[in-house]
Order: sequence, then C-alpha cells, then structure tokens
Amino acid sequence: MLKNIVRIFNLIHIGMVYLAKAMIVAMVLITFTNVVLRYGFNSGLIWSEEVSLLLAVWFIFIAMGLGVKQGLHINISLFDVAKMPKWLDAALTRLRDLVVIAVGIIMLRYGWTLVGFTMKSIMPATNWPAGWLYASVPFSAVIILYEALTQLFRIDTNDAAVDAFLSGKG
Repeated sequence: MLKNIVRIFNLIHIGMVYLAKAMIVAMVLITFTNVVLRYGFNSGLIWSEEVSLLLAVWFIFIAMGLGVKQGLHINISLFDVAKMPKWLDAALTRLRDLVVIAVGIIMLRYGWTLVGFTMKSIMPATNWPAGWLYASVPFSAVIILYEALTQLFRIDTNDAAVDAFLSGKG
C-alpha cells in the first residue's frame, strides 16, 4: 500500500513540474499577447490579468510543494552542524519537520475553508469560480504534508530518479 502511495506521489511530482513549466509559458504568452494588442492595436484581452494571476498563484504553490521535497524551504543555520552532536542535529531536524507539518495542516484546514467560501464568488472577466484561485493552497498543503511526513518518519520513497529529474539533473 505504501509503495503505491509513493508511486502516485512520484507521478504527481513529475506532473507538477510539467504543469509549472506550462503555466510559466502560458503566463508569458498571455502577457506578451496582451501587451502587443494593447499598445499595438489599442485593444487587449479582457481576461488576461485574471488568468495570469491564476497561473502565477498556482505556480507559486506548486513550487512551494516541490521546494519542501527538495529541502529548499527557509533554513536558518545558527549552529555549525559539523561541531554539533549527532543527537542534537537529529532533534533539530525532527523539529523542523514538525514545524513544516504544522504549517501544512494550517494551510490545508484554512485553505479548504477559503475555497469553500470563494467557490460561490465569480471572477469578473472569466466568469470562473474564485475558488479555483485558492484551490492551490490545499493542493500544495497535501504535497507539503506528504513530504514532511516521509521525512519525519524516514520513509524511503525510492525516488532518487524523481529527485534528479526535479533538480534538472535527470
């Protein structure tokens, strides 16, 4: 069962990378097209700012989830790890994982609530539910919780190839 969950999340991670790349390309194309239309032809795409905002928010929260996987979240080095006792290093690493889990739980709880409130609101230019914008928060929270829990419990995810792919080396 655990192997299947790990396999599913590894596929989700790879899909998230491709999705993030597509979102960046789409944002650039939409913004470029809108600028050309606005300044070159004195018209524009009414929906471009809304869609670009949606893509940017989703990109940021996808990157946040992938950043936790890669250990790219904010770290403060107060102590020289080489001089620190192993038990203290292990305890501080566990504390870090617990803090990330707490942040993930908060994001999931309040993100879900926010999506529920905003699904009834409609974005003016696209007529899409505003909840789509905020759905990135609980989505990212699930990824963050998965990564933090696997790190906390030292679960071997057998994903060296996925990590190499995510870091651009694969």
